[in-house]
Amino acid sequence: MYVNLDRDTIDGLCRSHPDFVRATVAAADRILRHEFNLLGSGSYTPRDPDRPPDGAGYVPIDWYLDPVAGLRFPRGIALVDWNLDAKRPGRADVKYPWELSRCQHFPLLGQAFVLTGDERYALEIAGQLADFIEANPIGTAVNWACTMDVGLRAANWALGMELVRTSAALTDDFWHLAYRALFDHGIFIEHHLENTYEVTSNHFLSNIVGLFFVAAVFDDLPSGRYWDRRCREWLSQEIAVQVLPDGADYESSIPYHRLVTELFLGAARLADYNGAPLPDRYRQRLRAMVDFLAAVERPDGLMPQVGDADDGRLHILSEYGTWNPQDGRHLLAPAGAFFSEPEWVARGGAWARWEAAWWGFGLRDTPSEPVRRDGMRHFPQAGLTVMRSGQDYLLITNGIVGTAGFGNHKHNDNLGFEYHVHGVPVLVDCGSYVYTSDPDARNAFRSTAWHNTIEIDSEEQNELRQDWLFRLFERASPEHLEAREQGAVWTYRGRHLGYTRFADPVVHERTFTLSVADRTLTLADVLDGRGVHRIRWYFHFAPGVCVSRASDSTINIAAGARSLQMHVPSPLESTPSEGGYSPSYGVRVPTEVLLLELVQRLEGRHEYVFRITA
Repeated sequence: MYVNLDRDTIDGLCRSHPDFVRATVAAADRILRHEFNLLGSGSYTPRDPDRPPDGAGYVPIDWYLDPVAGLRFPRGIALVDWNLDAKRPGRADVKYPWELSRCQHFPLLGQAFVLTGDERYALEIAGQLADFIEANPIGTAVNWACTMDVGLRAANWALGMELVRTSAALTDDFWHLAYRALFDHGIFIEHHLENTYEVTSNHFLSNIVGLFFVAAVFDDLPSGRYWDRRCREWLSQEIAVQVLPDGADYESSIPYHRLVTELFLGAARLADYNGAPLPDRYRQRLRAMVDFLAAVERPDGLMPQVGDADDGRLHILSEYGTWNPQDGRHLLAPAGAFFSEPEWVARGGAWARWEAAWWGFGLRDTPSEPVRRDGMRHFPQAGLTVMRSGQDYLLITNGIVGTAGFGNHKHNDNLGFEYHVHGVPVLVDCGSYVYTSDPDARNAFRSTAWHNTIEIDSEEQNELRQDWLFRLFERASPEHLEAREQGAVWTYRGRHLGYTRFADPVVHERTFTLSVADRTLTLADVLDGRGVHRIRWYFHFAPGVCVSRASDSTINIAAGARSLQMHVPSPLESTPSEGGYSPSYGVRVPTEVLLLELVQRLEGRHEYVFRITA
């Protein structure tokens, strides 16, 4: 495994990054106390009420707890009898036990062991592994109900076991138990692959990658060699299926793009480390994925929250418990080292060298300052366009329903946008918030009204059915009409047909014009149709931004120390209200929303122009 660093590298990290060593050991100490902070839960200690501490004082973990709702899922249910809606207590969120069961703290405990030599961290892995096996018999819900989580758990067990393999405190009994349990994970994944739906997604990819890590552990056995061969075939297949020609993950989500990139990169690194690289076409598509991630990065280094987000990771090798789920830069340093791209390394943030080291890379002679190139990047298959000039940033969304039309993580965000001025977020995509624990919030955050775009007659751009929480039905059929840089004026023009299903159909066309020289953003909306319609424009401002109406045609915007004005068509009625922004799963912070509306009789093309000046 690539985390298996030699002693010289470990000693070098201790000398060069003492603060990171202390932070890593402190995080591992919290795990020794069974203190977790997952998916916006806040710190909690899940103590199993049904099982007493063992003779050595180990306190069993409650692997079934939703700490936010304070509810526990039932134990010991056979998978054939598992049904989330029927078995869930109240509105408990199953993602909490699933997230804990991924055991992404095992590599952290292993890092603390090799950094300090303290056997407590190795013994904690042994204790938790036995604890998990006792509480979660194979093939029972909830922690075997989703093979994605089984695959990620297998990968993290494999990495944790690799890091503590030199421990003198771990007995042969532990290793027999651990390897048998890890092999059982491989068998389970092989027989419960999530590739039987209409489409494959990050779930099936997590199955494959988890099995690929298990295969590496058992490469001396026929099963291990078989798994390795099949995983290589599936990886090559899925990178062609799930990654669009322009490098974007096809699930219409930037946060999920980061997860999928990490999964494909982890598999590529493991293959390289074991001396059998994946094919060139795989590596080329993976390179395009990293390029896309770097291209959409905001001026503050964070990801825009386009589409769904659930904070998923393959493994967490830096800043465990404190990393910002909206920050995807942890991938740029290992990807930069993998592809010999020093600019990516430089953009990886303060932890870049530390992160890359645990991927098995030593970094030398890399630029000290990150480079972000000005200009416009248009990703036609993803339906995303980025304009960047210094610290000014505009991201435009206008994409088809993703995942080959399934729409599991797509939002109704066509002709929406995110806008930053002088590096300060002004207008943002609201994010995702939660999934099954609050269906109303789930549907609100993915609705048209929760994006910076137009809603007509209170209808959705794409059909959103309230009981289909992971499905959108394509109605918008978006089109790119123009994406052009002309000197200091950059233009994107697109349209969608989501409102043409009305009895009196309407086509929405929007032109974004960014004048780089004077920092002016112009939105020109054209509605082409017939009949009387209620038209609503939504503008969702970033947390902390304050909005006030100066006149019928002018809105004042205070964004930090920056003052901007939005000039709007004067007949529009304005309604300020409170919205919400979700920087990560389970977290919602209040924001201001400006709703502008009118009832209009359309007779052909009507244009409405908005201008934001800095």
